[in-house]
Amino acid sequence: MVDNKISSAPIKYDNTFAKEIYSLENGHYVKMCMQCGMCAVSCATRQIMDYSPRRLFNLIRAGKKEEFMRSNTMWMCTTCCMCKVRCPRGIPLVDVMHDLKALALKQGYVEYPQAAFYQAMWAEAFGRGRVFEGGIMARFYLKRGWNEIKKALGMKDLGMEMLKHGRMPIVPPRKIKGLKSLQQIIQRAQSLQEKEAK
Repeated sequence: MVDNKISSAPIKYDNTFAKEIYSLENGHYVKMCMQCGMCAVSCATRQIMDYSPRRLFNLIRAGKKEEFMRSNTMWMCTTCCMCKVRCPRGIPLVDVMHDLKALALKQGYVEYPQAAFYQAMWAEAFGRGRVFEGGIMARFYLKRGWNEIKKALGMKDLGMEMLKHGRMPIVPPRKIKGLKSLQQIIQRAQSLQEKEAK
């Protein structure tokens, strides 16, 4: 049966979003993808992703920014590097995913809990020069709100067991020596990246 409701008008293609992605440090690799599907069959978390990496790249090429930004694919990437190792084109998908996450955060697409965790971990590493698990979790729960805090309180028994067995430190580690220098290096790298993007 023929569907007469399909419009014969040409679809307008807007490549603005694709150009925005291509301008990222590793964004140009998206153009190299030949849609073989090796990333999808190699990915350990593919079953919980909205789209496989190759389909995510298709959304970029098609200019479907909202659909792309609302997907969970980049947040589900565990950076196991299996896709990177098996890609016949040698695309560093992990690096591309990091750039895509950074862009999503910059543009305010932070609905997924992984986005809050990503921000919390980065803030903790930048503030101390090393990671303190308690600090990450405190930042994460404060970012996610009261419902997440209630969930955390529901896991207090597990937390107490971890404390008892020395698996979770209470006191944060000392900040690294030369923290200000490290922060200046990071800020300089960020400013150079922003200049290159313009």
